Amino acid sequence: QSHRKFSAPRHGSLGFLPRKRSRRHRGKVKSFPKDDPSKPVHLTAFLGYKAGMTHIVREVDRPGSKVNKKEVVEAVTIVETPPMVVVGVVGYVETPRGLRSFKTIFAEHISDECKRRYHHRTEINKKIYKIGQGYHTKDGKLVKNNAATEYDLSNKSITPLGGFVHYGEVTNDFVMLKGCTIGVKKRVLTLRKSLLVQSSRRATEKIDLKFIDTTSKFGHGRFQTVEEKKAFMGPLKKDRIAKEETA
Repeated sequence: QSHRKFSAPRHGSLGFLPRKRSRRHRGKVKSFPKDDPSKPVHLTAFLGYKAGMTHIVREVDRPGSKVNKKEVVEAVTIVETPPMVVVGVVGYVETPRGLRSFKTIFAEHISDECKRRYHHRTEINKKIYKIGQGYHTKDGKLVKNNAATEYDLSNKSITPLGGFVHYGEVTNDFVMLKGCTIGVKKRVLTLRKSLLVQSSRRATEKIDLKFIDTTSKFGHGRFQTVEEKKAFMGPLKKDRIAKEETA
């Protein structure tokens, strides 16, 4: 058939209109949770870079539910959160009309990357499943084992075989969020603390990860680690030739 059908579901989300180039890449936080002066100073929001998605296996802790104490497979998003550089500090004072900025202090030397200014789509209640530590040195050795769990003790990093598609390797600290997030790979995301104190049973559920998938995301991945792949596939031709040359 060469003609077009006249009835069809609409294509694409209306939440992303207007489809045009954004004025700024970094998401702007429009509202912050109410500050508690009795608590120590802390960051209410921080930035991260979307690396990609994978899936996990966990045991549900929801008494009364049909899936209580059963294993479920859920999709998760990995957001890499490298250390941030503070370029300015703003002081606020309490006025009858609310908080007003009192003084702004900027760093004297700011790199060109910080001077550059996507879509202001906001999603709330993203549950954090894991806060992982990046590559670090311990006793003179490089430690990459940040995807192991209490049930899966294999030595593997959060980066899948071959790296995250269109992103690469996650070497810094990372945050694992339940489900998907908006934006393409490498997109900078602004993560903000919840405005309200979460009290629902689903939000306060204890997350017990049993398994984190690290198979290749380029196709039908079968192997969790490079060692597992080598043990099954055998040595490569180049490895065999190199071994013969050194022998």
